Amino acid sequence: MEMQQDSLLISDEIETNIQNLFQYFHSSDDVRSREFTMQSLRGSLLYLSTITDTDKLQSDILKPLLQSHAGRLEDILPILDIELVTDLKTAAAGMLQGKCAILLEQRMDIVLVDASSRVVHSVGEPQNEQTVRGSHVGFVDDVYVNGQLIHQRLKNANLVERHFTLGSESPTNVKLLYMCDIADMTVVDDIIANLLTNQATFIKSSGQITDRLESSHLSPFPQLLFTERPDTTVSHLMEGRIVLLVDGSSFATILPVTFFMFFQAADDFNARWWNGTFFRFLRLISVMIGIALPSVYISIVSNHFDILPIDLVFSLKASLENIPFNPLMEAMFMITVLELLREAAIRLPKSIAATLSIVGGLVIGSEVVNANLVSTTMIVVISLTAVASFSVPSHEMRLAIRLISFPIMIASSLLGFAGIAFSFCLLFMHLSKLETFGVPYFYPFTPFEPRRILTTLVQLPRRIFRRKASDRRAS
Repeated sequence: MEMQQDSLLISDEIETNIQNLFQYFHSSDDVRSREFTMQSLRGSLLYLSTITDTDKLQSDILKPLLQSHAGRLEDILPILDIELVTDLKTAAAGMLQGKCAILLEQRMDIVLVDASSRVVHSVGEPQNEQTVRGSHVGFVDDVYVNGQLIHQRLKNANLVERHFTLGSESPTNVKLLYMCDIADMTVVDDIIANLLTNQATFIKSSGQITDRLESSHLSPFPQLLFTERPDTTVSHLMEGRIVLLVDGSSFATILPVTFFMFFQAADDFNARWWNGTFFRFLRLISVMIGIALPSVYISIVSNHFDILPIDLVFSLKASLENIPFNPLMEAMFMITVLELLREAAIRLPKSIAATLSIVGGLVIGSEVVNANLVSTTMIVVISLTAVASFSVPSHEMRLAIRLISFPIMIASSLLGFAGIAFSFCLLFMHLSKLETFGVPYFYPFTPFEPRRILTTLVQLPRRIFRRKASDRRAS
């Protein structure tokens, strides 16, 4: 039953206010009250026992109130966060954040003081972004702890932090961080407007917030970069990008992004420049393998046997002799099996997942060959494709690569190499047209800037190539 509008107003009777607050919470058992007398005035403390630190409530709030002989209530409490509210709805919203509501006779307002109890999160190692020589500290599910980890690494007065509360039914704390001297303030204003104008009643996950920030919902490519590393987050802030932290999520969201940002890893900057350059090139090559290798094999087997050496033709023909399916169906079947194994390994406990991945891959791989369902060459092709896709640091980009490979395989089966060429033309056209908050997604190739291409593909030593602060803006 909804409360009447009049019951949300503060009454001059303290009993009425207490009753209305209890009614607002539907007389929930975790709503507690404590009567007290301060300077001959009757008062009451109202709080939620599940999210309030009772020790802090007793020592820092109740004890000073009982021992006070003169002075204002706001001057008696040794609490920094004190707020005066004039309606019961705002007071109830403060109690939901762990604050204690203080009601006094002869006062037409309610005093909210911070007495929240926070769960202590131990900072652990990132699970999805492992590094050899870099930092081993990762984000946790508490947005305040994550903000503290960023401030510990970036001690700069230009670091600006904006706080938001999203979700009317269950408020969720969100932080927006950026460097005011190098970030694009137009992008910052667009993000803030998007967050404030598209609020949901309940935030189920951080993806519900970040999905609204994507420029194109039809594109298979990720338009936001997620990281669980504070050092990576700080480096993006110093590049002029914007960081979004959501309470309950152990990942920071980076925006705006470009295509080549998804292939950079923390170890690139910890190793020598030629090592970092080699592995960055290796990741870019792995993208081409993950997208094109099954399609090239299907195209050769289906339409272009004449380009192979004669010895290799005989070998392929022998492996395909007793296979009843065409290469496209073989590839689709093996990729589906691989995705099923990967999904099962994610959902199962870690102790079982490793066994499933090894035994499942060996048993299924050997038995489908013995049953003449898939050729041995196709298993090699799909295995190389899977290994290549797993070398991409970003999980979202790995999913996009696997998704894009399906239509290219169909085009190669129908049109051969012409289908692959046509598919890649459409792919590059889409990448060239896509933008994230006004930043070209395929930058620096479109628009073409040779100087930026060098720094994107090659990890140059700092003594050879340095950038000024004015050249660090997100682009």
